[in-house]
Amino acid sequence: MKAVIFDGVGSVKVGDAPKPDLQTSRDALIRVTHASICGSDLHILSGRVPVEENVIIGHEGAGVVEKTGSDVKRVKPGDRVVVSVTIQCGECINCRSGQVALCKNGGMFGHGKRWGGFPGTQAEYMRIPYADMVLEPIPTDLTEEQAIFVGDILSTGYMACENGSIRPGDVVAIFGAGPVGLCALATARLFGASTIVSVDLLNYRLEAAKRLGADIVINPGETDVAKEIKKITDGRGADVTIEAIGSPETLKSCLESVKGGGNISIVGVFSFDKVEISIREMLRRRLQIRAALVNMVNMGRLMSLIKGGKLDLTSLITHRMPLSKAEEAYRIFSSRSEDVLKVLLYP
Repeated sequence: MKAVIFDGVGSVKVGDAPKPDLQTSRDALIRVTHASICGSDLHILSGRVPVEENVIIGHEGAGVVEKTGSDVKRVKPGDRVVVSVTIQCGECINCRSGQVALCKNGGMFGHGKRWGGFPGTQAEYMRIPYADMVLEPIPTDLTEEQAIFVGDILSTGYMACENGSIRPGDVVAIFGAGPVGLCALATARLFGASTIVSVDLLNYRLEAAKRLGADIVINPGETDVAKEIKKITDGRGADVTIEAIGSPETLKSCLESVKGGGNISIVGVFSFDKVEISIREMLRRRLQIRAALVNMVNMGRLMSLIKGGKLDLTSLITHRMPLSKAEEAYRIFSSRSEDVLKVLLYP
């Protein structure tokens, strides 16, 4: 089969790989119909996330079930499904307590041996371990393009709002208008936010934020963000700030822009081991910070919201390309050219 293979820092290639098959009774084999490139894939490409060469990358995907092991009950051959970014067994103590991101038997697709050695979604076929936990069926009246983002970025954006403890009437400032930040924006309104501020250095992303419902957009290259947020909140600051980039500078802006007693939610993937935060200032201002990689427990909930017409993230898809053109797709996505937000690959 054809697959996108990490070929060393700065390079991916489309090459041949063995077609996978079932290995346990809890496995499923899917034919991938849609795969997307994530910002985390760019971390692999740049070397920020260390992955060995010749790994099939990608962790966002949807497809059709080809066959299942005897213990798979939730999906059957012919079903259309979304793939979760993480693998969770559903049986260990962490899974049973709802912390599937900490599964003792799991890992992450497309991230090499450090994350379990599970080949990724950017391929023609995938073996899915613990299929009943990892796959989310797509309702018959939804398309793969409507559903695909529940497997990572939409779940991440929703969790960012959840971890920020957004309450009705809150002012929410989201730092980063890339795909994750835009998903956080789309879900923040569901939590009752009265005013949503989107912050990004790229004006085309801010235009996308407006289309998804941002009330105010701020380019920090042109405006003092903290000062502007204080201005629009009568000097208080935002009730909740969300860091969706993974940058010390934006984290600092989150802290400066949030009100006393406010909440900071961090979902951006940092490549820095250390970021300076004043604990004394946090204590004085009674701030709460919650940081987490996505915990994949809301795929079904989000699918229901999409089905009910409450969420539609298809506008994020700016490029649709065959898998054979993955190298060009990565060039476009990594250079942020052509006003790119999200690239879908079709195996």
